[in-house]
Amino acid sequence: MWKDIRQIVWKLIALMLPFFVLLPLYCKFFPMYYLDEEYAMYRQQKDYVTGKLNIDNRQARVLILGDSRTKAGFRPDLLWDGAYNIALGGATPIEGYYSLKEYLEYHKPPEAVVIAYAPMHYMDVDTLWTRSVYFHTLSEDDFHDLIKRAEEFEDTENIRIENFELEYWMHKLYMPNKYATALKKSAFVMRHEKTSKKYDAMVEFKGYSTYGTAEQSGDINGEAKVSDFADSDIITWYLEEMFDLCREQGIKVVLEQAPMNETSYRILTPEFKASYRSYMFRIATEHPDILICPDFYCYPNDCFGDADHLNAHGVEVYDAFLMEKYRDL
Repeated sequence: MWKDIRQIVWKLIALMLPFFVLLPLYCKFFPMYYLDEEYAMYRQQKDYVTGKLNIDNRQARVLILGDSRTKAGFRPDLLWDGAYNIALGGATPIEGYYSLKEYLEYHKPPEAVVIAYAPMHYMDVDTLWTRSVYFHTLSEDDFHDLIKRAEEFEDTENIRIENFELEYWMHKLYMPNKYATALKKSAFVMRHEKTSKKYDAMVEFKGYSTYGTAEQSGDINGEAKVSDFADSDIITWYLEEMFDLCREQGIKVVLEQAPMNETSYRILTPEFKASYRSYMFRIATEHPDILICPDFYCYPNDCFGDADHLNAHGVEVYDAFLMEKYRDL
């Protein structure tokens, strides 16, 4: 009987080995083969921030942080000399703070930091778990630092999710239940060519990436779908921590805003506009040394490639405006 039991146990081990050992190892060492192009963008940003890229001009003079609107709206070769874009799609100032902190661990301080987040990314955490944790962008120390700090704030259910420690370690160990969907969609190797091209394009354009590419878009963005603006206390705290980090290093800070399309701006409620402006004016009052844009930019629909992101024409218009506005950068 014991012989039969041992045989069954060994068969079970042999059956489970590919799923809980070989598959996680594949996921860990070959992410460019099965994850999507967004991963390539996160990976390139991480490699640049940690000084792993063997490229010219790896030291930024003007460092740009923000979300996907910033990623697609701030094109370094159209902006200031020595500009580099390390914005991340879906990011909030929480991810921005840890990116900046990590950058300063590996590089000399830039002369200036330009920060730009969509209003919705001052309201709540968006893709912390689905991108930053999923793509292993946050270090283990930074993740636990965030979890600990979140205890002090309200409305952090999107950070301290149910069973967050277990969830983190399942991602950390590349468990199949977290990455099987991506593996299935990619057929294990089908995404490597696209992710490699995206990574190389990110290197070539100094962290800049297109998102929407249509000639115009009158689609509605996220802000136009809610009735009012309500800032998140923990996100504001991390934004101000970014300011403090820059002050400690003698870095000039600009807090900007990417444009909205005309359709979305017209739909914004008066309450949303007033609440957001009040929030930004409060930030400006409390931090008079920071150059802050306290209002919205409304651009024609033909400047947008989708509901949120500028197209090539929009980028040229917006970046020319930024160059005129901040000549001293």
